[in-house]
Amino acid sequence: MTKKTLKALLLTASILLSHSHILSQTDSEPNRYDIIISEIMAKPAPEIGLPGVEYLELHSRLPHPCTLRNWRLTLGNTSKKLPDITLDSCGYAVLIAQKYSEDFAPYCDHIFTLSSLALTDGGQRLTLYNQHDEVIHYVSYSRSWHTEPIKQEGGWSLEMINESLPCAGSENWNSSASPLGGTPGQPNSIRNTLNSNSMPFITGVTLTDSTTLRVHFSKTLSADVLENHSVFNIKPTLNILSINEVPPEFASLDIKFETAVQPNTDYTLLLSGTLTDCGGNSYPMDERIPFGRDYPPSSFDLIINEILTNPIDNENADYVEIYNRSNHIIDLKEVKVGYGGDTLPQKAVVAISKGCQLMPKTYVALCKQKSATLQQYVCKDEKRLVECDSLPDFAIGKGTIHLTDRSLQPIDRFCYTEEMHYPNLMTTKGVSLERLYADMPTQDENNWRSAAESAGFGTPGYENSQSGNALEYNEFEIAPEVFSPDDDGYEDYAEVLCSFNEEENRVNITIYDSRGFPVKHLANNVLCGTTARFRWDGLDDRNQSAPAGMYVVQIESWNLRIRKTIRKRKVVSIYRL
Repeated sequence: MTKKTLKALLLTASILLSHSHILSQTDSEPNRYDIIISEIMAKPAPEIGLPGVEYLELHSRLPHPCTLRNWRLTLGNTSKKLPDITLDSCGYAVLIAQKYSEDFAPYCDHIFTLSSLALTDGGQRLTLYNQHDEVIHYVSYSRSWHTEPIKQEGGWSLEMINESLPCAGSENWNSSASPLGGTPGQPNSIRNTLNSNSMPFITGVTLTDSTTLRVHFSKTLSADVLENHSVFNIKPTLNILSINEVPPEFASLDIKFETAVQPNTDYTLLLSGTLTDCGGNSYPMDERIPFGRDYPPSSFDLIINEILTNPIDNENADYVEIYNRSNHIIDLKEVKVGYGGDTLPQKAVVAISKGCQLMPKTYVALCKQKSATLQQYVCKDEKRLVECDSLPDFAIGKGTIHLTDRSLQPIDRFCYTEEMHYPNLMTTKGVSLERLYADMPTQDENNWRSAAESAGFGTPGYENSQSGNALEYNEFEIAPEVFSPDDDGYEDYAEVLCSFNEEENRVNITIYDSRGFPVKHLANNVLCGTTARFRWDGLDDRNQSAPAGMYVVQIESWNLRIRKTIRKRKVVSIYRL
């Protein structure tokens, strides 16, 4: 064989090997996050520069071409079979409805059409599956991901910021900065090297059955955690059989035990060690989460403890706070929050559909937009603030909020009005209504008060700024005897505390100034049980602030068997500037 022939054979072999390598790369199946949803145009009108067409952009993170065959996309509960799509190395594919293909062609290459594409303006769950029905990418977008309110009105796409963090959620998305309103089929206009190094934490736990604890995290973890059982321990001891991811978001883990979780037993999940998120960042973890067998909620086990219905400059910042006043665990997947209606709500949604155990004597605040609530209020424990974007819209001035079980049996109900707020407030915008006493009737208007200014006008997820103290009292008492009604959260009102030996008592309460003139009729022929509380907030009958000084409180009470009795007590009101 001549040298020339040998050289030709070697060259031919080299070419064949090269082609074989390219083909093997092209035919290799993409893994999770190799193909991502990188841009979403959910509300294309009013048009900015692009046609008024909804679209989704797929982006390959692979350094070689690949073909997607028999893949599908789900939009909420609707499944769409994708056409066969060939993606170049780090290439793009834009999905639109068939009827818009000609309109969109001048603006984008790599168009692939579906029979229809119905993206929800407010937000939707999008899941990309391969031919084996494995989740490749999941995005649950929201209108609030547009941080500029004007872009929420339409015409602008949502773009992923850092393609290396495909599971980072809302912090990794924002409005397009392109003058056209979007960049379909091209690199994103806001692309940069955003880091997602926020510490993951457990947002809640729920039992899916007697031997499986589902643990929800604030961010998606690496699949490496499945092999690292030593990070998780249970006290009292429950041996762990397996740990599995929960698709499609992979931000929850199912921990399977050898034996069942026992009733009337307090367990603790101990998380100690190192966890890695899907972006490759590692974190030292040290958490203790209580859990146990939960029980169905009964009437007044849960109460409405605080509401915000008139948020500041953001219609999505409403929240309702729930308090578990019972002595047992209640899972909020068994509870509905409703609005309107007298006996039954006009609309009701599950409080936390994925499940979250609420321990006895603890709080949780359900909010429409967590980022807005965190921005406007001090939240002492972010875990106690849970986003529920399907929360009903609460009317500002007057409305009814319900808590029910899943079969709509009532747990608690609150009919609120704007008049329940502190009358001397300049505005009630951004001010929550707080419950004073957990054991007093919800509908007692004396049991509600505006949140204190010193607490930022709201306390979502923790003890109310205006919560009352449980006091023991005999016949008639006033507490405190000196108060300062300046809405600073400290002794803003005085309470007249009544105790009777029998039911069905009638009560009159009148407050006189130091000259003997009546300034406030606090109660007029009010029917009471064996105990009652009446609150004086320092205002007179004209809703004007009574001046500082000494006042006399006259209390009259009677029933059908006992003649009228009159008691007098003194109270001093001091205003603090």
